[in-house]
Amino acid sequence: MIGQRVKRIDGYEKVTGKAIYGDDLQLPGMLHAASRHTDIPAGKITRLDVAKAAAMPGVRAIALYRDIPGQTRLGPIRADQYVIVNDEVFYSGDVLAVVAADTREQAQAAADRIETEYEPYAPVTDVREAIQPGCRKVHGEYESNQVLHYPLRKGNVEEGFAQSDHVIERTYETGFHEHAYIEPESLTAAPDPATGGVTIYGSVQNPYTTRKMVAQFMNLPLNRVTVKSSVLGGSFGGKDDQVTYISCRAALLASMTNRPVKLTLTREESIVESYKRHPYVMTYKVGFNNDGKLNAMQINILADSGAYSGQSFFVTWRSVVQATGPYIIPNVSTDITTLYTNNTYTSAYRGFGSPQVIFAQESLMDEIAALCHISPLEIRLLNGYRQDSYTASGQKLTGHTVSLHEVLTQAVEKADFTARAQACAQRNAESDRYQYGIGLACRFRGCSLV
Repeated sequence: MIGQRVKRIDGYEKVTGKAIYGDDLQLPGMLHAASRHTDIPAGKITRLDVAKAAAMPGVRAIALYRDIPGQTRLGPIRADQYVIVNDEVFYSGDVLAVVAADTREQAQAAADRIETEYEPYAPVTDVREAIQPGCRKVHGEYESNQVLHYPLRKGNVEEGFAQSDHVIERTYETGFHEHAYIEPESLTAAPDPATGGVTIYGSVQNPYTTRKMVAQFMNLPLNRVTVKSSVLGGSFGGKDDQVTYISCRAALLASMTNRPVKLTLTREESIVESYKRHPYVMTYKVGFNNDGKLNAMQINILADSGAYSGQSFFVTWRSVVQATGPYIIPNVSTDITTLYTNNTYTSAYRGFGSPQVIFAQESLMDEIAALCHISPLEIRLLNGYRQDSYTASGQKLTGHTVSLHEVLTQAVEKADFTARAQACAQRNAESDRYQYGIGLACRFRGCSLV
């Protein structure tokens, strides 16, 4: 296969429009669903009245928390997320009720007629606030807003700082990122009369997680839940655990009506409800010598999990291992703390915990290079991993070829980096309006999750 053109298995169907996506599916007798989202990000629900909605034309069923036959809270790791909330809301994407009707328009009109009243809370929106001992707990049953804490230690950072010519400290922040896949989430649940179970169709990235959680939610044996994934119109990690909760809502309505039910999110609903990339607040303290050699690094990261934990346990575990970059640093102290807030919850996103720390670490390396009056290439070649180097987590890089220097050197040569960087510097010196630049970054990342 190497060096040969390989025909994509799904290429013909996609370019001709014959591929079947989640919302393309049509089943006999199918109903359509719409969700009633909360109006506030945090607070108590003091009144929820569905009487007017139930009387709307075409409405066949309205599912509430009390109708859930099985497990009411789910999650890929920690079961802390409400599929349909009970008497409290935790973020703006929480769902109060789900309506099934003859048409999508009728379902949405009925959902809009559901009446609610709240006792709002002041939402917790900043991780620096969430970590404080006196902060309101987003989930009252937990001792604090801390979802998890991962520490990593190597050597002695205080000794490393004492041996350094320079010690600097910088703080970097990253925000929420939306997956922005072209196809919004679309799931259809159909009763299976042969088994008394349910079949889920649609834009599912992880069918095994969906199968497991639908079974828990519907109080069904695992062998009575079937998941058939459609062609995905983009995912980037965003149709992993999120679509599971939509599947559960559709499955509940299918059970209540004994008919297939499709639940397709609008773009606005998708953005409101779907999880994002974790925002990080990252403080880096680094000690280094005049020649740019790194001696010690102390890192403290606060990660925003939002209202639920999602896949924070896996995402931030990757971050703590990779936060120091592919560099030889004798003394390391890294801490990452993930916190609940009333923001949109966060979970899997392309890069899975790496992009945030790459941004911080590589920005820091460029600044160190400038302070030491050496080039971005020199600082990376000086400190980059070599054969048999030890990572910050104590892994010895042996048994394979450590090719960082080879890759970096070839990339710089093929990009004509040095000449282009000098040209940019010259243009910047001559311009009082525009700034020009060419970037260089170096990164390593494991391919497995365990």
